[in-house]
Amino acid sequence: MPSEPNKERPFSLLLFYAFCRVFFRLFNSIEVKGQENIPATGPLIVACNHLSNADPPALTSSLALVRLPSVIAKKELFSIWPAGWFLRKWGGIPVDRAKGGGDLRALRGCLTALKKEGCLVIFPEGTRAMGRKLKPKPGVALMAHKSGAPVLPVRIFNSDNFSKLGKITIKYGALRRFEPPADGDLKAAYARFSDTLMSDIFSIKQE
Repeated sequence: MPSEPNKERPFSLLLFYAFCRVFFRLFNSIEVKGQENIPATGPLIVACNHLSNADPPALTSSLALVRLPSVIAKKELFSIWPAGWFLRKWGGIPVDRAKGGGDLRALRGCLTALKKEGCLVIFPEGTRAMGRKLKPKPGVALMAHKSGAPVLPVRIFNSDNFSKLGKITIKYGALRRFEPPADGDLKAAYARFSDTLMSDIFSIKQE
């Protein structure tokens, strides 16, 4: 289960975030824009595109300057050291992507974090895009609906070239809220919201 957002995270985690910020600044000249769009309090879902394994540490370490996030990650990562150790320190929530009807335990963990006014990081594409156009998962819309939390779209640029020391840019967009449909068709509304959210993410320009 995720760490409770209203409890202080371990000092080692804060050091890790500081290390990540220094690392990405030195080796990838990372630039973060739009941090003023991050609400400092209240439940929040941060939704980002996914290019590489560098995305979670790059994004969460920038986000942690405003508030400490919890992260959704595939359950396989929790059994790999040191990824599993860091994910638990991050307040990571394991999700089993093989469950056809969705991972209800992961969903409950996410909603619990949000109801405690936590900040939750999610990658709606569900996996690294690697040049593909992926259909977003509906989970972010469901969580926004059930928790009432606003969703903050953010786009990460060029993180797939982080090992080549390419410059990484992270840019936060404008908040979006889920509005329940008048016709009561939640399944269709979740799909529309998810597609709109991905459009929000990819409409964010680097400059």
